[in-house]
Order: sequence, then structure tokens, then C-alpha cells
Amino acid sequence: MQQDITAAQMLDAFKEDAPGHLADTRWAHTHGLGVMGHFVASEVARDFCSAGHFQGQSVPVTARFSNGSSDPQRHDERPDTRGLAVKFHVTESIDHDLLSMTMNVFGARTREEFLGVSKAFVPKPVQEESWFRRTILDPLMLRNPLPPMPPGVTISGGPGLAQYAGSHDFARAFTIEGGLLQVPVSWARTAYHAVHTFMAVGPDGVRRPVRFSWQPIDGVFPVPADQQASKATDFLTPEMRARLAKAPARFTLKMAIGDPGDALDDPSMTWPVTRQTVSMGTLFIEQFAQDRGVDVDRLSFNPMRLPPGIEASDDPILHARGEIYQLGCKERGGIGCPLHAAPAANGVRTTARNAEVSE
Repeated sequence: MQQDITAAQMLDAFKEDAPGHLADTRWAHTHGLGVMGHFVASEVARDFCSAGHFQGQSVPVTARFSNGSSDPQRHDERPDTRGLAVKFHVTESIDHDLLSMTMNVFGARTREEFLGVSKAFVPKPVQEESWFRRTILDPLMLRNPLPPMPPGVTISGGPGLAQYAGSHDFARAFTIEGGLLQVPVSWARTAYHAVHTFMAVGPDGVRRPVRFSWQPIDGVFPVPADQQASKATDFLTPEMRARLAKAPARFTLKMAIGDPGDALDDPSMTWPVTRQTVSMGTLFIEQFAQDRGVDVDRLSFNPMRLPPGIEASDDPILHARGEIYQLGCKERGGIGCPLHAAPAANGVRTTARNAEVSE
């Protein structure tokens, strides 16, 4: 069954979760902000990974902050899964895309489970949970109460997913984390997790299972719940412009190294916090991409775009996401859809502008 499910079927299932989606935009993380900067590896990074951007030199990056929703209307003021996609321009012909989000687990382990989660998450009219179910039945059945809905939300996939997770353990952590999402005061004040396991190849040829995450140097800070309603629906972009006018936004790239027995092909499970973690370097976000004439909204980010020194694990969802992102990119007319680099454009080695989309 697993091999019979195609990426096209998975993308079609996901489309059912995105009513009102705007043509020529991303099916997920529709609203975002393109930025540019550079990455500098730590002194110890080269000891654990032979990839070019971990050898100590400054490497240019193109990145995109985003909200997870596919809602055609932007809602920065609502709890949501935020994303950070970073494209390291390792060489003139090699990029590394690292996609991460504010949740540290994924909701499925296989293609078949992905279809089940997508079906459960199809938005439906919201019905407020009764007092009896919330206070009596939910505790009695050892299940989580339905997630609270933000003001003005009348249709959501959250309740359906919560009900689905009640009988499918692999979706439970994902659902619980979703219910705990907050609104960050800034895209630069929240942590992001790459979720999947990769194999980092050391200079000695040793392959280590690793998971990456971004930690904001200024710390994690959410908007207090009683202040969310007063925030503008697009407050995160002007906040970032004001922030970058003062200093770069900085993140530390953390790389956790797995131990024997850790889940290497299951993104629905976290690793213990006791795992050895290496600080691989610092990301400096310095300017808006649009100020350099780079249209990041058209740019392709793909978790399977990997450089020499970093390899994909056997995680079925990682491989499926690579296929799905490529299909979605071609469908919306994005640039750099294939998993190879494109020519330089206006002095910026990205696949973002004036690059030819090839099959």
C-alpha cells in the first residue's frame, strides 16, 4: 500500500485541507516574508559534518519566514505553525535547503497515514464542545479536549484531527503541540525544528543520524494571550523590518546526534533531550529579499535538496515531502523546482530570479 500512494495523491489530499486557496501560491505556508543574510559555521562544525557550509567560511543564505496556514486571508495574530526555510548557497552550483517549523514532530509516519491525517483535517464548521464532554467525557475517556478556536474562526480542521488522534497514537503528539501553539512577538523570537532525521557525514566518513533546529539568540517570546486580539493581521512583517533596521536577527543552528534505538525514520517521535547536541553555527538575517529584487515567494525550498556531506534518512515522509514540494512548485509556476541549482542572477546565487525552470 505504501508504494502505491503517489506524491500526486498526497498533494491532492492536502488540497482538501486548504479551502479558498489562492492560485499560484503555496498550498501551505501561503503568507510569508523573504529575507537574506549569511551563515557562519562554528569552529567544531567541520568535525561533525563535511558539508561545505560547515567549514567555517561565511555562506550567503536566502530564507523565508512564514505562517503555516493556507488561508487566503493573512492572520499573524492567530496561533499557527510558523516556518523558517533556509537556502544555504554552499557553492555556485550547490544549495542546501533546511525546512523547519515551530512544531518538533510531524503528524504521520507513512504515506498511508498522511492520507488519513489529511482526511481528518478537512475543515468543517466549528461546533463548540459541550460542557459535559469537556469536563466529564474527555477526562473519562483519557482524551484531550478539542482545541480552542481563535475569535472569528467558524471553520477548522482542528476538531477533526483531535478526534482522529484519539485513536491513532502517531498523530497524538502532533495534535497536542498544535493545540499549544502561540503567537510569537517576532518570527525572530521563536524556535524552529527540521523534524526529520538526516545523516551527517563527517570528514572521516562516519555517518551520524542527526536532527537540526534553530534557536533564536534573542530568546523565545510569545504574545500574551490577552494581547493577541489587539495585534494587526500583518504585524510580523513590519516588526521584522524595524528589527533589521537595528541589527541582524540571529539564530544558532543546533544539531542533535541520535543514539542507537532512536527513531530514525519516524518524524512523529521526538528524541530525548539528553542527546549530544552540537552548535553548528550562526545564521544572520540582515535584509528583506525584495529590497534586493529577489522574489522569494516564487523560490523553491525542498527538504530533499541536500549537499554532499548531508544525506536523507529512510524516513518515508521526508522522501514524500520532497516529491510533493516539487509538484507544488511546478504547479504554481515556481522557480528552481528541480533538485539542482540554477544559474546566478543579478549577483545573487539563488534559484529565485530570472532563472529558467526546467524539467
